[in-house]
Amino acid sequence: DRLTTLVLGSAGPFERPMAPSTKLRTGARSDEVAEGGSASLDFVPLACAGTGLLCILFVTISLGTHEWVQGTVLQNGQPVEAFVGLGSVTMGGVKSSFSKLCPKGTKHAIPPHFTTTPAAVWCKCEAAGTVGAWLLWLAYLPLWAAVVFTAIEGLAGVAPQAKGFKAQLVGMGLSQRVQNLGLIGCWAFSWLCLFLGLLAYAGSAPDTLGWGTVNFEASFGLARLSFLIVTICTAVLTAKLLRLWQEEQFGEALGDFLESRGVRRGLYLLLFAQLVLFLLVSIANLEWQALIPLFALYYLDTDKANFLVLYVTLSAMTLLFDMMRLTGEPRWAYMDGKDAFAEAVYVVIFFIKLAVLGLLGALKREENKASQYPTAADAREPEIAE
Repeated sequence: DRLTTLVLGSAGPFERPMAPSTKLRTGARSDEVAEGGSASLDFVPLACAGTGLLCILFVTISLGTHEWVQGTVLQNGQPVEAFVGLGSVTMGGVKSSFSKLCPKGTKHAIPPHFTTTPAAVWCKCEAAGTVGAWLLWLAYLPLWAAVVFTAIEGLAGVAPQAKGFKAQLVGMGLSQRVQNLGLIGCWAFSWLCLFLGLLAYAGSAPDTLGWGTVNFEASFGLARLSFLIVTICTAVLTAKLLRLWQEEQFGEALGDFLESRGVRRGLYLLLFAQLVLFLLVSIANLEWQALIPLFALYYLDTDKANFLVLYVTLSAMTLLFDMMRLTGEPRWAYMDGKDAFAEAVYVVIFFIKLAVLGLLGALKREENKASQYPTAADAREPEIAE
C-alpha cells in the first residue's frame, strides 16, 4: 500500500521526488570518491612551521620598533604626539630613553595637576616595557625550536635526512610520543609567554601620557597577531600529534575543497581569503565578524541549510555596519599606518562579502535548475541540522 511504499522508500507514484545532492550538482566530491579515501593532512606540520617563521618575523619587528602605544604628552602646557616603545619614547620626532625620563628615586604616583607630563608616567612605561620585552624574548627563543622541530616532523616522510635524525632521537631513548610532547611543549611555552607578555604590557601601560587616552599601536598589534597564529598552530599540531580529532573527517572536508570546481570552488577561495584578511585586521583590533565565514564553510562541507540561512542573515545584517564604518572614517591622509592598513583590508573584506553572497545565489540557482531533473543515483535533499 501507499504507507508501506513511503516507509520502505520504494519509488511510487505518490512519493515526493527528492532533490539531488548539492555536492554532486556543483562539482564537489561524489560519494564514490568519498569512499575511496580522504585527503592527507601530512602537510600540517610544514604549514605550521612556515607560519611559525612569520610569527618570528612579527615578534622581531615588535621588539625592534617603538610604536607600542600612541598618545599625547604635555610639554609646557602644549600637546605633542608621542609614540611609546619598550625602552624609549618618540615625542615630536625626538627619541628619548626611559632611563633619562625616569631617573632613579622618582615617585611613581602621578600628580593630579601638571603642565608637563610627569616622570612617573615614563616610569610606568619603562616598567611595562621591561616586563613585556622579557616575556616576548622568552617566547621568541622556544619559538625557533618549535619551528625547527616542526619542520623536521613534516619533512620526515619525504626527506631521508629528517627521517634519519628522528631515528637517532629514538635511539637515544626519545620515543615518538616523547618527541611529540616536546614539540607541543615548545609551542605551548611560546604561547604562554606571548599571552603573559601582552597581558602584562596592557595591564602595566599608563592610561594617559598627559593628555587624553592612549591607543595600542602597530608593534603591539603585530605581537597580538603572532599570538593568534601561535594559538592556531599549537591547537592544530596538538590535535594531530596526539590524535585528538577524527582526521578522516578533516581529510574528507579537505577533499571536498580540492575536488570542487566552478562556483563552489570560488566560494571556498573567497571564504578562506576572508578569514586570512580578518586575521590581518587583528593588527588594529579583533573582529567578531571573523566567525561568520565559518558558517558558510560548514554549509559547503555538509550541505546543512540551517548554516546557509545563518550566514546570509548575519552577513546581510553586518552590511549596514560595514557601510557606516567605511563612509564615516576620516580621510586616509589623516590615518597612521596601522589604521590605514586596517581600513584598506576592511574595504577588500566588504567587497568579498558581496561577492560571496552573489556566488551563494548563483549556487542555489544551479541547485534549483538541477533539481528539476533528479537522478535515481542521488535522490536526496540537503541535510537539515538538528
